[in-house]
Amino acid sequence: MSYEYRPLVGENYRYNTNSEKPFKLSRSKIELFYKCSRCFFKEVKLGLRQPPMPSWAINSAVDALLKKEMDFCRKEDRPHGIFKENNLNIKPFHHQDIEKWQNPFTGIQFLDEEHNFLLYGGVDDIMEDENGQLVVIDFKATAKAAEILSQSDVYDNGAPYKRQLEIYSWLLQKNNFDVSSIGYLLYYNGDASKAHLGKEMHFRRTLVSFELNMEWISPLINDMHACLQEDQMPSQSEGCEKCLYLETAFKL
Repeated sequence: MSYEYRPLVGENYRYNTNSEKPFKLSRSKIELFYKCSRCFFKEVKLGLRQPPMPSWAINSAVDALLKKEMDFCRKEDRPHGIFKENNLNIKPFHHQDIEKWQNPFTGIQFLDEEHNFLLYGGVDDIMEDENGQLVVIDFKATAKAAEILSQSDVYDNGAPYKRQLEIYSWLLQKNNFDVSSIGYLLYYNGDASKAHLGKEMHFRRTLVSFELNMEWISPLINDMHACLQEDQMPSQSEGCEKCLYLETAFKL
């Protein structure tokens, strides 16, 4: 069955200031507001859903295989090889809710009673370091000729991915876990330097670390709530290509 894009969502999925039921907001909605409050307002309050990004099958396959590897290491209570290669003594975290936290429809949840938001995000995996702190890790797959060794080698210096790690870490903190200020991207970079493809695709794997700062998240959520109390749509965010497209093409 082919996917049918429906731009308008039902009333149950739109924010209603009079509703007593906590309103679910995903990590991606927080990121949407960070990038453009106008796009956020259109989607969350008016119900005008943005077209989804295409699903990259190779990325999904890498993600699924890495989760199998991490679960194997979790069962044996030992670090994954990528951490040994980087002289890091961290291993997969054992918890009864790990599968729930990895599910994009449930994720790590926090009920923000002040704003009546149920905030959540599905994490790729969570490690535990030698000090007992939790370490958030996100899997990425790409195919670049250049090596990916540091933040400067990542799209936009890794800023969107850093925010992603920070939101997951913040959600864990809100669930009373002790969380490390370091997060990691585990990159699998398709190697096109081989003479031929054959039956196997070869990858170079690297670990990119980020110093995390979660202090921006709570103020942003305050701003999200204030935005949703308004009836008037916010102004277009500077540099938002989606807003510019809609303004130009449809005068929306």
